[in-house]
Amino acid sequence: MNVGANTMTLAAHSLGFTIIPEGKCTFPVRVMNHLKPTAIVGSVFKLLRLARRMEEEGLDPQESSITKLIVGGESFAEESRRYLDEVWGVPCYNTYGSTEGTMCGECTERAGLHVPEDLVHMDVYDPKMQDFVSDGTQGRIVLTTLLPVGERTGNLLINYDTEDLTTVLTRDRCPCGRTHMRIDNPRREAETIYIADVPLNRVDIEKGVFQRENMEYLSGEYEAFVYFDPDAGKAFLRVSLETHDPEGCNQKLVKENFLEALFRERPALGRLHSEGYLEFVYHFPPEGDLELYRLKGRPKRLVDRR
Repeated sequence: MNVGANTMTLAAHSLGFTIIPEGKCTFPVRVMNHLKPTAIVGSVFKLLRLARRMEEEGLDPQESSITKLIVGGESFAEESRRYLDEVWGVPCYNTYGSTEGTMCGECTERAGLHVPEDLVHMDVYDPKMQDFVSDGTQGRIVLTTLLPVGERTGNLLINYDTEDLTTVLTRDRCPCGRTHMRIDNPRREAETIYIADVPLNRVDIEKGVFQRENMEYLSGEYEAFVYFDPDAGKAFLRVSLETHDPEGCNQKLVKENFLEALFRERPALGRLHSEGYLEFVYHFPPEGDLELYRLKGRPKRLVDRR
């Protein structure tokens, strides 16, 4: 956990939970054996790395004390969540938080994130911030803090633009009993780039990476770069996919699965590819050889180098 999970930490303390703060989720595996935590909060990739480290030390993640995982800190593809479920053998729940705003979370139905409408008012605007969008249409999350008369808050928001994108899925009562509206897993607008006016988000890349057949060969770690060659008049998407065994990796299968999933999510990219404007270049480095390992701070997995 880091400061971004402060609201979650305070809530857990109020419920009487014991919290084990472990910084960047690089805590020693002995914590699992000695303290036997029942839940972990972290990003998809930190939780996958932890599982690999446990396996290297002869521990099966599915036989650990963990009963549930909570993912926060970044958006993810549903395919990566399903793979995380499989690796740990427990359900993985999604959360969404704005450091300046509030926390949204999934219930056991895992059918969208509940917005705590007694604490915050959420509007969803069009990309140009000129009007609201209807339910079922993607737009930018705008938050306003709600306070009972006489109460105080440390950070008051009034029409605060989070620069995150989501869709209101439903305002109906959830099967779990809650009446909060539910939203789709938000995506960061800063992680979206445009190729000939076609949007491409980091999560679109991740969806292609985590196709189940691919995971027989890949670790799940990836990075992608967009280039443009003015002489050829075309764009290039270079995708680096970390693999357990570069020699034994079925690259043809991985490439086909990746493109099929990407074009299913973004058909317009498929048209750009068929027209010859967009080309794909693949790299299958061994573990630990991606560029992001050599950079400090939060990894950027989709980089525009045009």
